Amino acid sequence: MTRTETIERRRERLMELYTAAGLPVTSQRRVLFSVIAGRFDHPTVDQIFSEVSERLPEISRTTVYRSLEVLADLKLLRRIEHPGSAVRFDPNMEPHHHFLCTDCEDLMDLPMEAVLGHDGLSFVGNSKVEVDELTVLARGTCEDCGKTS
Repeated sequence: MTRTETIERRRERLMELYTAAGLPVTSQRRVLFSVIAGRFDHPTVDQIFSEVSERLPEISRTTVYRSLEVLADLKLLRRIEHPGSAVRFDPNMEPHHHFLCTDCEDLMDLPMEAVLGHDGLSFVGNSKVEVDELTVLARGTCEDCGKTS
């Protein structure tokens, strides 16, 4: 599958699932979905807003932020938070973890097996809790930054 096909498939999936949740897909949301589907990184609200506002200058940052939060609440987009950094959003909903370079602050996907040594993890512990998501944030120096030290 080409990158263009992947982007189109992601955009269509967002629209279908958003509609299935009973929410209207407005022209503003269509643009937002296109921007999100075209991202293969972990953008901040400001980065997404910047790209959306190039296409829709009248859109507000608040509208973009609220739409991203709704997408995250619907589990159509992953909210990534770590201390000392702006919230980022991840359009990749496949199970994975993240690596944060402490030099350049680039955030990269890590496959599950890179962290855990296998494809899954079962939670054993307090039966009074229900774990919805478990993520690992590894910190260190990326290959590019390691070359400059």
